Order: sequence, then C-alpha cells, then structure tokens
Amino acid sequence: MLKDTQLQWDNATLNYDLEKYNWPKWALDVIQEVAPNVTALETIHKELSASEIVKVAAHVQNACSRKDFMQKFDAFVAEYAPPRIGKDVKYMIQRQGTLRVVIPNQAKVGRRLAFHQGVFVGNGRGCRTFWTPFTKATGTNTMWMLDLDISREISRKVLEEKWSLEKFEEVCLEHAWPIELEPGQSHLFFQEHIHGNKNNEEDFTRVAMDMRILLEGEEYGRRNPGGFMRLPGDYEVAETRDYTGKRFITYAGWSSKYSSGIPLPMQRAIMEPYCVKNKIAYTSYEFENEYMDYQPGLEYYINEKPDGIVLCSMYGMTDDKERRLEIFNSAIEKGVELHFAHELTVIRTKEDIEKVETYLNFAVPKKGPQSWEDGWPNNT
Repeated sequence: MLKDTQLQWDNATLNYDLEKYNWPKWALDVIQEVAPNVTALETIHKELSASEIVKVAAHVQNACSRKDFMQKFDAFVAEYAPPRIGKDVKYMIQRQGTLRVVIPNQAKVGRRLAFHQGVFVGNGRGCRTFWTPFTKATGTNTMWMLDLDISREISRKVLEEKWSLEKFEEVCLEHAWPIELEPGQSHLFFQEHIHGNKNNEEDFTRVAMDMRILLEGEEYGRRNPGGFMRLPGDYEVAETRDYTGKRFITYAGWSSKYSSGIPLPMQRAIMEPYCVKNKIAYTSYEFENEYMDYQPGLEYYINEKPDGIVLCSMYGMTDDKERRLEIFNSAIEKGVELHFAHELTVIRTKEDIEKVETYLNFAVPKKGPQSWEDGWPNNT
C-alpha cells in the first residue's frame, strides 16, 4: 500500500500559478535566442526541421543552468513539493530539464518516444517527476501513461519472458491512457510508471519539459547527487571562471566503487570540455596507481601545490570518508583547488567540503528489490 505522500505522485495533477511561473513564455524566449523565426511553440515544426529542433531543444535544456531559471524553479519546487513529500523532507533538483518536442507525425522522422519506465533509463525510485507541458497536451500528441500496478506487472513480465520491443509496445498501448493538460498544469508520477508517446496525429506541436526531484535517503539509481541532481540554491554551475595563466593538472583515478570501472579515455572525455569551458590549460595528465584506494598519488600532486587539479568526479574520491576529508582539508590548506568536472563543483573552502559531503551522502543507489526481483514488494 502506498503512503499518503506517495499517493500525491501516483498519476496526479498539479495546478500551478501560470502567471507566476510562466514556463511557456520562458521556453519561447529562449528558443527565439537561436531561432527568432519561431513565433509559437505549437507551430515550431513549420519553422524548423527535425534536426534543427534537436539543436534548439539542447539550447533550452542548457538554459536550465542559468541562474535566473534555477532560482525560479527552486521557488516553484519550494512552493509545490513540500505538501506532496512532507514539509521536513529534504530534496535535490534535477540540474537540467529534458525538453520534449512532439511534432505532427513525429514517427516519420524517428522522434517517437518509446514506452519505458524511469528505472529503465537510470532514474532511482527516490525521484519524483514534474511533467509540465508548455502547450496544450491532448489526444495523440500528449504523453500516454499506465497505472502503477499494471506498470509493475508489465515491467516484471517483459524481463522474465524477454519480450520483443514490438510486444512491449503493443501491451503498453493496450493499457495506456492520455494525459490531458493545459499550460498551468503538471503531471506528477513515480519512476515506476510506464509511459511513452503515440504518433502525433494532431495538427500542432506539443512541447513539454521533464523535471525531477530526489528525496533524501532514497534511491538515486544512476542519477548521482551533485551530477544529475543539485541542492536548491546551488548555482555554481552558472559560473564560468577564466583560469588563464594558472597552473593546473588533471587526475584520473580508479580508487572508488564508482570510478573503478571507468576507463581513462572516458574520464578524460569528461574533464576535457570542463577545462575548455573554464580556460584551463593543464600541464599534464596524472593518474592514481590501480588498487591504491587511499589515493597517495592525489596527495602527492596536492603537495606539489599547483593552482588546481581537475578530477572526473567527486565520486572518484576514496570511499573512506576519514581519508577523503584528510585529502580535502590538505588541498585547502595548501591553496589547491579541486575541480570535479562531472558535477561542475569546486572545493576551495570548508563550506565547499560540506557541500560535497552532502552530495556524496544524500541518497543511495538502491535500497531494495525492484518489482521484477526476488524479495519484492518494496514501496520506496
């Protein structure tokens, strides 16, 4: 049986103040920065090709990292989430929304969103989704949703019986129903709810954004706190610094559960664009020796006192908290900035250490069996 705060997200409708939180106008304004010929979200398909829409959607998603948007969305969540999760429950907020642009006959150009549930794409069960259309969502152009019980049953059967994608889609469509919403409304749901799109046979485009929150102590799946999720009020991502002339190195490590399986080229692929964005001209690639989970290499490089060290992720730090704090404090004492490229976070002060530790300890990857695993039920 679902708890009351879970029922608030079991395919529920949120009516919000559209004048106060005018997301459709925000989205159109941002789109017009790169596509001024777009005059209405509903007709974007008449002005842009499918490939151009992909680029515009990315621009809008990146705009979620602007401080003004983050502040506005923080206020939105602070107003509408606490009554639905418990007023004393802490949460994190998704860094960037996912913009969904469903053009008429989108299947023709391969844009139809296949049926899935959030856990299948890495969202932990501790996440809650605000699905917010910026246009009218109706008929075949809206999202189609399944009830929670049948979603769990289908999730179990598709894996146990190894259904084809065609069968999975067919069965989902038998049970799916349309979410009918207007601007000023959001749909609230769990990650276990199966959902997807039909081919849009309406004559206008539907635009919507997915935004999620993560509850403290719950499952984050693969959506790491600090990376995919941020603390309310953490706007560091909006800052871009110029480190021209500073002495930096990069560092790759395999000393934690998180980083042990990430190949060196993939760690560097995360660090490189971070360095470019912040004009960091590093002087060398460094790495930790395998199996040295206490990170003596990182300690050595800190003692060399460069201006900064760029790491792939804060989750690449040792899992030993006492040792991790020792390294963090040593870096501060020696004036060495530790930059975590994936999380766009920097340790410069004691307060920064507290923030990083909050991210590392906020939630858990998994705390119980899924609906298709032995030991279920689990009402996370």
